[in-house]
Amino acid sequence: MKSCCFLGHKKYPAEKETALQNEIRALIENQNVNRFYVGTHGEFDRMAYTVLNCLKDEYEIEVYVVLAYLDREDCYYKDATTIFPDELTNTPPRFAIRKRNDYMINHSEYVVAYINTPFSNAFKNIQQAIRKRKIVINLGDFDIGSRG
Repeated sequence: MKSCCFLGHKKYPAEKETALQNEIRALIENQNVNRFYVGTHGEFDRMAYTVLNCLKDEYEIEVYVVLAYLDREDCYYKDATTIFPDELTNTPPRFAIRKRNDYMINHSEYVVAYINTPFSNAFKNIQQAIRKRKIVINLGDFDIGSRG
């Protein structure tokens, strides 16, 4: 069973939904990816979650929303299958998203990203994924330096 996570900037243009859907389909059909981890912070996460839920009707895939905080609810994900990693239990809130992203990277072979600038925490997460030899697919315009 192969896994993929999603990391990117909070803003994600709606017109890029087709590109995201095509990339996810390619991972399912060509790389046998059937487990997906998605966060809860921003338009890119929401778009990934929406696309994945639509594709669940066509493919046998597992979709997990990985929470950074236990005590904060987002009604958009209320029906989702969620994971709260044990390592976040005593993590201060200001480090929770980064640590949650670490968890998703560590549990994935593939990372679909939306990166347009190196001046972000999302880019730092992508650099970490590249160092860990994950296959990174960037849907943004910035050259991240490697596809894994």
